[in-house]
Amino acid sequence: MRSLPCWTQFCAMLYAQLCSRQSLRDVVAAWESHSNAHYHLGAGQIKRSTLADANAKRPAGMYMELFYGLLGKARGHHIKHNDAVRLIDSTTIDLCKQQFEWAQFRTGKSGVKIHTVYDPDAKVPTFFSITHAKQHDKKAAEKMPLLDGATYVFDRAYNDYSWFHEMTERQIHFVGRMKTNTRFEIIEARAASGDGVLEDQLIHLSSPMARKQYPSVLRRIRFKRKEDGKVLSFITNDMKRSAAEIAELYKQLWQIELFFKWIKQNLKIKRFIGTSENAVKIQIIIAMIAYLLLGMARQIVPTKKSLQQLARLVAVNLMQRRNIIELLTGVTPPPKRKRPKNPRQLELINA
Repeated sequence: MRSLPCWTQFCAMLYAQLCSRQSLRDVVAAWESHSNAHYHLGAGQIKRSTLADANAKRPAGMYMELFYGLLGKARGHHIKHNDAVRLIDSTTIDLCKQQFEWAQFRTGKSGVKIHTVYDPDAKVPTFFSITHAKQHDKKAAEKMPLLDGATYVFDRAYNDYSWFHEMTERQIHFVGRMKTNTRFEIIEARAASGDGVLEDQLIHLSSPMARKQYPSVLRRIRFKRKEDGKVLSFITNDMKRSAAEIAELYKQLWQIELFFKWIKQNLKIKRFIGTSENAVKIQIIIAMIAYLLLGMARQIVPTKKSLQQLARLVAVNLMQRRNIIELLTGVTPPPKRKRPKNPRQLELINA
């Protein structure tokens, strides 16, 4: 493993993500076919056994630090603290039980979960953690770093009144779905204003345990969704936004669902080239880094091409020396201006 620098490991694994390599042998063979480009990348050759050993034993945390280092650049001017909105959700990746016994969570099945906080404005994940699939979403949420003054949106899987109380104490707003068996008493009925709003109420939780965990006032909003007529009950500590605005916030959750769908369809997180827990984590983290880099490329050169179209262009041009402006726009950039000749500068003249 010492013979494989971290940078070469990272480049090879990133290459595997962007070019959709199918196996460890496939990664090595494809990478070595571009040996003439290794020097320009500052990388080197790899062997299958050495790469497998590095993925299994080299700490995944170092690549997580790289992810966060790139995150600030990827978010650019979208970084804000007050009134920020964040979406929380998780996605499960199924694994073969015979190869991934360490991740068993159901009879005959293994899997891992990616617990994610997503910025809908910058369209990037701001935090994620990787756990065994059997870990409950609300347990993972308790370990998430939360931003004071922000608003967090999530579904019913994250209902935890102690966690709700902790957020309220920190001036953090939340919008979630109320469970159907929640017991409560109505303190005040507000005017149900807004298209689709059926009820807008201030409530107290009435079951002894729930009241102990969250003793303050909550807000309950019932909303009828226009597209399918489904009635949703929201629970929130936000008393200022209108009921329609609360419903619109919850609607943004589809963005994180689209994010999960995109990375599963376009990056390598459904089939793994290593079977150890560390190797799986490295592959997922580098997939997230690949997503950030593609987004950064679109920021550098504004284009109408979708992220999927960009990913396909990168895949077929990755090891070619192509100008990114030409690649994304089809327009050849103007040649660099030559520096004016200095008459006082000496010249080498062929004899």
